[in-house]
Amino acid sequence: MGGVTWSQGPAFKKLLGDPPRTNSEETLVVMGYGAIGQRMQAIGTALGMRVLVAERKDSDTVREGRVSFSQAIGEGTIFMAAAPLDDTTRHMLGTSEFEAMDPTALLINVGRSGIVDGKALVAALQGGQIGGAATDVFEIEPATRENCILLDPSIPNLVLSPHIAWHSSKTFIGTNAVSKANLEAFVAGSPINVVD
Repeated sequence: MGGVTWSQGPAFKKLLGDPPRTNSEETLVVMGYGAIGQRMQAIGTALGMRVLVAERKDSDTVREGRVSFSQAIGEGTIFMAAAPLDDTTRHMLGTSEFEAMDPTALLINVGRSGIVDGKALVAALQGGQIGGAATDVFEIEPATRENCILLDPSIPNLVLSPHIAWHSSKTFIGTNAVSKANLEAFVAGSPINVVD
């Protein structure tokens, strides 16, 4: 074999492919730094990942503790999208972002469906521009084959889950407690959790 061990030889690599990265080799990019994004940062750090918090896509400045959106896209291997959907985040991940990502990159969208351009995601997965994606959010819910491009079974490396992560006993208890506190505060003349 000319000094190459069997595990480094072409037959072994052809059989098993490239080995996966360990957590310490991953760069987790957090997009959307609310409660979920902050929790993802803590989990990634605890798992030994390098964690980058991405600045907003079109921001002229980069806040302390964050990196520019383009730097995050270029350096990430796992992307956790937890941003809300508004005019500044709609389709923040599209064709140009997928083209700039590592071809083994994984995207997990737990934010809102519209922050990822669905057609661009399908093209990126089918073209091998990224390694895979997972989501539990859809532009129209409930998602059907008629209203959701992501439900095509021929799309490779895509994991879909129904949007029911909120459905737990802890969530119900918390929702009831917040509702009770809101109502009591309102009746007492001191409303809390007021949304303008």
